[in-house]
Amino acid sequence: GGAARGEGDREFLVATRRLPVPIAMQSGKDPASRITIRQPDTPLQDAGILLSAPSNCWEHFLAAAPPPNFQSFTAAMRFVDVFEVIGEPLHIAQALHALERFFEILRGQIDTPHPHIDRSAIQGRYIQVSLNGEPTTLYVEESGVGAPLVMLHTAGADSRQYHGLMADSALQSRWRMIAFDMPGHGRSPPSPGGAWTAPLLQRDYYLSICNAVIQHCARARSVLLGCSMGAAMALYTAARNPENVAGVVALEAPWKATGRLSPMLCNPQLNQAAHNPAYVRGLMAPQSPLGMRREAAWIYSQGGFGMYEADLHFYSEDFDAPVHLAGLDTSQFEVSLLTGAYDYSARPE
Repeated sequence: GGAARGEGDREFLVATRRLPVPIAMQSGKDPASRITIRQPDTPLQDAGILLSAPSNCWEHFLAAAPPPNFQSFTAAMRFVDVFEVIGEPLHIAQALHALERFFEILRGQIDTPHPHIDRSAIQGRYIQVSLNGEPTTLYVEESGVGAPLVMLHTAGADSRQYHGLMADSALQSRWRMIAFDMPGHGRSPPSPGGAWTAPLLQRDYYLSICNAVIQHCARARSVLLGCSMGAAMALYTAARNPENVAGVVALEAPWKATGRLSPMLCNPQLNQAAHNPAYVRGLMAPQSPLGMRREAAWIYSQGGFGMYEADLHFYSEDFDAPVHLAGLDTSQFEVSLLTGAYDYSARPE
């Protein structure tokens, strides 16, 4: 049934267009159960991608609220031992968008109306700050009135991630919400000399950006709300510069996210605008509405050349919570950790 639904799904059809190899699925080791999910118009070779799992495993994939590690293709390939993926790594990466969409289809996430967010209260502007002695331009958005709430986006994305919060009238009445795009992300130009070179994100450079935004825009101790990479930096800022911090809300904060950095994120044989959003889509909770999943993934599809890979160097290879958060004094302000079960790069435990 899932395979049949995929044949009529517009996104799946677009995602599989021009793929060089077929994709098939089967139950266990039984070739008689094999079903071709998608046959390319002009395959370059006979070998393709085969997804193989026992029937009870496929039942987990079909569930609307599957157990953790069964919510996506990427999670299952990495953590479910009985789920076998046969194919060339490059072909699998080229098909990642299609494969992640197929797993959404399996659990019944078919086309839905696109959610509407009223962004009319969000105001954007450019600011200039000095970073490492260089004048640097950042794009900043604000909405609401009240105590400052500074928002730090995830690796490879930008402040549009926070539009749902910034458009919320109840939050607007209590908080002055400030979100910014890191250099080379969203509407912020790259750091001086950084265009098309994607310099690795350095921890203390990132810290200087956050402190500059707090001092230039908030001009007061601020609650920091960060997600993933942004959560790591919100906590690091609280540890290093507590005089700027009134509290932290850390969404999907990593402990030590070793292994998240992938050589496929900036591979000339891959479409970065299709692969990288799918790589993130695999972390999303299956209960997330399809329209919101698509909107979040779209932000990653517009990421600058090499920026996601450069950010994940900080998130996956550099940041180490036991080391870098030593001395964090939570008696000075509250720290809230909101950690979901499905993001395998930052698990609750």
